[in-house]
Amino acid sequence: MSLYKISIKLLSPISTPLMGDTIWGHVVWGIANHEGDDAVNTFLSGCRTGDDPFVVSSAFPHGYVCKPIPTVKKRKSFLSTIDYAQIKKNKKIRYISASNFFDNISKIKDSDVMFDFENYEQTRNAVNRISGTAENGILFSTSELWAKAENSTYDLYVWTNKSIQRIQNLFTWAFENGYGANSSIGNGNIHVLKTIQEILPKAEKSFTYLALGPFVRSQNGGIPDDGIKTICADTFTRTGKIGGMFAGGVLQPYKKTVVLFNEGAVITATKPLKYVGVLLTDIHSDSRICQSGFAPVIPIDLQEDE
Repeated sequence: MSLYKISIKLLSPISTPLMGDTIWGHVVWGIANHEGDDAVNTFLSGCRTGDDPFVVSSAFPHGYVCKPIPTVKKRKSFLSTIDYAQIKKNKKIRYISASNFFDNISKIKDSDVMFDFENYEQTRNAVNRISGTAENGILFSTSELWAKAENSTYDLYVWTNKSIQRIQNLFTWAFENGYGANSSIGNGNIHVLKTIQEILPKAEKSFTYLALGPFVRSQNGGIPDDGIKTICADTFTRTGKIGGMFAGGVLQPYKKTVVLFNEGAVITATKPLKYVGVLLTDIHSDSRICQSGFAPVIPIDLQEDE
């Protein structure tokens, strides 16, 4: 299995954050639209058993990855105002240069990339779903995320056995009909660049890892034999919504709520890891529906990155 970097360019605002589990879901729908149910079942079987996984990261500003969750340190007995200001500043930094972790990625000029999107509120008319017409005088607001950087290029990573051409196809199909909410009105217009690159982690012998996307430790309360010793992470809840041909039908629109570890988690293990987590099943009344609960990890040297 190899680690690849894929670059994408945002051509519009987005309404759904570029997180690994959501991007993976779009990949599955792309396969369904182009190759049918049998191809989807084969793809999911490989992810479920680990024989042929396709593990996708969240997307990060070009040349950066998520900042590792800092390990707990003994604090100095006295902090100056300068020390305290620096601590507050460091907490706001979300991304650090990917060159810290990869041998064949060029170093980008150091910069405190704290926020890569600006949030704009948009007011829209409420729609009567029975008549298909706007509700007179009833408005609601939605959020749109606009990339702040002039160069709206983002990188994502995938551990896979598949060829570069296959990876190119899968991500092109994933984004061809838009990404996330409000894609029908032009949001989530994403172009996949033809610059897929195999990536070589620096700290290959390290047993400390950085998670590049959301993940779960196990399913149904089981303790997997994954070699993980400790996880230092933030968590969040996800109530996913079904999409594709399932959306707008008679099915319950929401999946069951799950708690995920967030990207940036720092993991220690007793054996080499490529990814962490499992494919989540039984998260909807329709047994066909599942969700990514795994994320790529890369070995890191905490002494360099703290």
